[in-house]
Amino acid sequence: MVIAGHDAGADAERIAWELGAPLLAEVSSGARFGRNLAAAYRELLRDDDFGGRVRRAVVLGHPTLSREVPALLQRADVETVVVRGAGADVYDPARASRPDAATQVVSDVRVTGRTGPAHRAWVGRWVAASRSLLGEGDAGPDLDAKRSEDRAERNRFLKDEVALRRRPVDRAMLAEAVWGATWPHDRLVFGASQIIRVADTTVAGKKIRVHANRGLAGIDGTISTALGIATALEAGSGAVGTTRVVVGDLTFLHDLGGLVTGTEEARPRLQVVVGNDGGGAIFRGLEVAATTAPEDMRRMMTTPQHVDVERVVTGLGWEYRRAETWGDLERVLTDPAERVVIEVPLAD
Repeated sequence: MVIAGHDAGADAERIAWELGAPLLAEVSSGARFGRNLAAAYRELLRDDDFGGRVRRAVVLGHPTLSREVPALLQRADVETVVVRGAGADVYDPARASRPDAATQVVSDVRVTGRTGPAHRAWVGRWVAASRSLLGEGDAGPDLDAKRSEDRAERNRFLKDEVALRRRPVDRAMLAEAVWGATWPHDRLVFGASQIIRVADTTVAGKKIRVHANRGLAGIDGTISTALGIATALEAGSGAVGTTRVVVGDLTFLHDLGGLVTGTEEARPRLQVVVGNDGGGAIFRGLEVAATTAPEDMRRMMTTPQHVDVERVVTGLGWEYRRAETWGDLERVLTDPAERVVIEVPLAD
């Protein structure tokens, strides 16, 4: 298989196609598209009929969003080929914990020969299983009922449509809505929040430009990073696309200063989408949560907050929108406002 971690680039998709191998691409890899993509890779890696049969993995970029990928690459029966990236550091999937790991580091991959029926069957199983897990093709309300000549069926469609638009927004809905609203001429930035991990498990393939600050200090300067990307997009190509940055509330508060633009600086078009659950939900999945008193975990790790986002952002000169339902979210993501903060209270 081919594993595309953060900043892997589109070359990972080419290699997967030429190898006849499933492509496991993180949402910020730049390779989450193509005919070999298995987006729902985490559950499949835990399945002996899928992940258990892997014997070789070609890795591009730096996988950071799952525990299943490092577990695979540390297995003694999996040969790992790491493709060196543009940065100085080479991804080290297993040697720190397994000095005897069968890992090769190469500068590039060239595929010779042709894929056969076994390759196509292997890829097909992954792609089909992934699509089934993601429910790709589900259209929400029954569109056939919308066109039905039966009044009862049409009324059922309308009720389903209204119910969908009134649903409170959870992280998966937020990730899918932003992903769906973003196109190749746009730019999408994910903060180091729980939302990027949810997006990695839920969104289907799409060839769009996705950025993220990963690593130990990934929370730092996320809004500023997005402003830089938006400025470069508009200055470099004169494009009219939108840059969106999706963050949790703590990541947002950590870079409020980024909303302050100097009077001599450019003011690029930017949507700041804040999934607000009143604290750091990402820390609930850490091992420390199992051994720490709930009150200490809440105060020291999840750090609940009740900041009035509207008053803060309007005071800094930005427009404010609030999206409490799916219908609200669809509307505000297409809002023509140039510089807007969209607060989304999360249902989970």
